Amino acid sequence: MKNEWVIIENGSTDWTIVIGEQASPSEVYAGAELQAYLREITGVTVPIKNDDGPLTPHEIVVGFNLHMADLASSIDFERLGNDGFVIRTAGSRLVIAGGALRGTLYGVYTFLEDRLGCRWFSSKVSRIPKRSRVSLGHIDIEQVPVLEYREPFFFCAFDGDWAARNKSNGNFPELETRHGGKTEYTSLFVHTFDHFIPVKEHFDAHPEYFSEVGGERISEKTQLCLTNPEVQELMINRVKEYLGQHPETRILSVSQNDWYNPCQCADCRAVDEYEDSYSGSLIRFVNRVAEAIEHEYPEVAIDTLAYQYTRKPPKYVRPRHNVIVRLCSIECCFSHPLESCQELASFKSRAESGVSFAQDLIEWGKVCGRVYIWDYVTNFSNYVMPFPNIRVLQPNIQFFIRNQVKGIFEQGSYEKGGGGEFAELRAYVLSKLLWNPDSDVDTAINEFMTGYYGMAATPLRQYIDMLHDKVEREHIHTGIYDPPTSEYLSKDLIEQAVALFDRAEMLADDEEILHRVHVARLPIRYVQLSAMPQDVPNRQELIDQFFADVQAEGITALWEGRSLEKSKQMMEEGSVFVHA
Repeated sequence: MKNEWVIIENGSTDWTIVIGEQASPSEVYAGAELQAYLREITGVTVPIKNDDGPLTPHEIVVGFNLHMADLASSIDFERLGNDGFVIRTAGSRLVIAGGALRGTLYGVYTFLEDRLGCRWFSSKVSRIPKRSRVSLGHIDIEQVPVLEYREPFFFCAFDGDWAARNKSNGNFPELETRHGGKTEYTSLFVHTFDHFIPVKEHFDAHPEYFSEVGGERISEKTQLCLTNPEVQELMINRVKEYLGQHPETRILSVSQNDWYNPCQCADCRAVDEYEDSYSGSLIRFVNRVAEAIEHEYPEVAIDTLAYQYTRKPPKYVRPRHNVIVRLCSIECCFSHPLESCQELASFKSRAESGVSFAQDLIEWGKVCGRVYIWDYVTNFSNYVMPFPNIRVLQPNIQFFIRNQVKGIFEQGSYEKGGGGEFAELRAYVLSKLLWNPDSDVDTAINEFMTGYYGMAATPLRQYIDMLHDKVEREHIHTGIYDPPTSEYLSKDLIEQAVALFDRAEMLADDEEILHRVHVARLPIRYVQLSAMPQDVPNRQELIDQFFADVQAEGITALWEGRSLEKSKQMMEEGSVFVHA
């Protein structure tokens, strides 16, 4: 092959990996990971050296260092930012270099993926090919992610190595210094009003600090009075105190509590009526906090929510440059793309704005320089239940990005043990889309299914397609609190699903694959048990076995915030499985 460089052949190599003497921790780790995977693939150890010696003919230059020589000036490291990278051949050198924080490490993983076929499907399942020869042709790749913050929020995605290998830089994975760290929110991720100004601490002496509803200040499920100057000053002081104690913080949430009851005192009401949204008083309040900390903490952004009653953007006030607005899609239908679906599948009676989520996103994109999205990709009252949303993941992410979104949090089955339907598949596909929204989703799904389920992949993929075809064909809306008696989970569909899972079990390559198929089947069993009449003779036995299997898998919750014991009791009683 013309312009081919052979790195490893027949058990030997004359190439070296070069790491800078001043390399960052993630660049050092990138070199070690490249060496380790080349050894796993070929059995050959490519030696690592630093850049204090002379250039040699055959080098893989990892990260910015002296051996980049004439190439350094041709790489725009400022454009690459923290996470971008280049992979480039130059003469008889291969250069993998990018942002010192994470970019070089991401470049190494991309090289291993794209050129050598490595895949990291989950923290426990990967595909590392074996070959005796590794060669290169001409390469000139540059990748810079459009999103600065990328988080598939699943328990199975918390493993730091998996997150780094799939270029996820969220707040919750166990990302260490060697991985380049994370997008650091620290422990105050959301719903922080009560943390900073606790109602139990202040209400008795200062009820005026909290929401006035129906003419009275309330202490139960209350918010803050956002026009009260004492509340403003107290919040600024508490935020500064927190930042002084947690200097690693780069994003700090100052956001409403997780319920309704915005303050309706005369001053708050006047602002919100003028701004035509409850977000008016919120953004004015958050702007003052952001302005107050900017001089002392110029690297910190204040994050707040556009959530339920604050979802609609204000008419006049604009978020400051150091304010992030996280727009939440909680009310929406998740079986159809958000851009085209006007249905509010959850909390219909509480959809106060009267405007579609899509329109709210478009308007926030016009007025806020850093919009983040809090999206929902599981059923929170029935984690282990079929949820046909896989086909909307790409169009939704693309829609977000077209409207100036800079970060996306995809909330899945996050509780200890995980257990959401096809959680590993969703996390994997989302990691690809959050890095590159134009990724080939169908290929990613097929690669995952084959890599994770082996010969059983075909009937399981047929099941996924059947479920999605039904909600699309019959235009059925789905929300994140739907019960297992939902319209799309018809008797006919469940019967077909049972047949497909039976076939998948027959085709399983080995006991490990069979176990994965059994876990994937839990959602179908859950639906069957939820719809089963109480007078079926062996109903209790089937329920006991189902929960024994759930516990054996390490799953700790089938419903957000609810114990397995309570979920089992509800199933035994035949309770309606709906959001309370």
